[in-house]
Amino acid sequence: MKFICKKDDFLEGMRVVQYALTSATLPILTHVLMVAKEGRISLTATNLATTIQSSFEGQVREKGEICLPGDKILSIIRELPPGEVNLDVAHTKATISCQKAIFHLLGLSSDEFPEIPSLEAKQTFSVSSENLREMIQRTVFAASRDETRQNLNGVYLEAGEKELKMVATDGRRLAFIRASFEVSEQIRAEVIIPIPALQQLVRILSQEKEVKIGISQKQIFFQMEPVLLISQLVEAKFPNYRDVIPTEYNIAILTDRDQLYGAVRRVSLLADEKSRLVKFKLQGNILWISANAPEMGQAREEVAVRTEEKGEIEIGFNSAYLLDALKNLGEGEICLELTDSVSPGLIRPSGNKDYINVVMPVRLETEEA
Repeated sequence: MKFICKKDDFLEGMRVVQYALTSATLPILTHVLMVAKEGRISLTATNLATTIQSSFEGQVREKGEICLPGDKILSIIRELPPGEVNLDVAHTKATISCQKAIFHLLGLSSDEFPEIPSLEAKQTFSVSSENLREMIQRTVFAASRDETRQNLNGVYLEAGEKELKMVATDGRRLAFIRASFEVSEQIRAEVIIPIPALQQLVRILSQEKEVKIGISQKQIFFQMEPVLLISQLVEAKFPNYRDVIPTEYNIAILTDRDQLYGAVRRVSLLADEKSRLVKFKLQGNILWISANAPEMGQAREEVAVRTEEKGEIEIGFNSAYLLDALKNLGEGEICLELTDSVSPGLIRPSGNKDYINVVMPVRLETEEA
């Protein structure tokens, strides 16, 4: 195999596929499969659950394939001087040269590389990369990292009726977002996408491109020329999230997101390390936020709010869950809908019900004197 290409093209291709590399016990999974043919070089990396491919143009003087260690080839290409890169392969040894720099790198036969999944999608549709990135970032943080709860180890994607919905929950909080998208045919899909695949996807999404999404029984792919990500799906049943989202409330508290986020973050510095409890106490147009860690001390701060209904309420939340929700709401006014001290709280941007967070309360103990 012999080819010549631009350093920047080679580097960008490696930057993309590196996210699928793994340090697993199988040495081949630390390698990138390189294939050169017909004026184009393709790179593929996989961890068996997720596969990422990228390609770029080059002068292919001799077709061929080889597997090279991903971290080393990335480091070498990154450090090469600007200009054209020459890669010459003989058996499983690659020679990489650029200007006066020459590297000899040992690789593995392409026969050892795992079989690349085929793209046999039963349903396909396209969304903008910007919308997809936003939907992933605003939900994936709420997914469970507990590997014993397989059905919560990902983001639930529901496509249909010209709407795309994403939902994630770990049983104590839930994030839900929906967006409209144009489809040329009837689309119906309900799948769970693993957390690592979505984290990798966010890193490689281009801001200016449409993303083609294809779904089969066990796989999903995201295609943005010249990049392709293929992921296995979580084979489990996602819980009925609709039953978790409150549809009624007694008090709606409206305030500035940044103001509330800052107050919760400051007060949480003295929250109990185990429960991370911060208490909300609404009195008129003042929301008191407090925390109490018996071995450290107490903190309290007031935030000016307005309410849609008059009343008072006390409720406790895990500050980490609260901060995650507030951080992803974006700037501006937010709405906190509450029923009582033991029912879930719903947090969303004011005037927008397309993105909501549900947070379970922490039961308050009897107030100490």
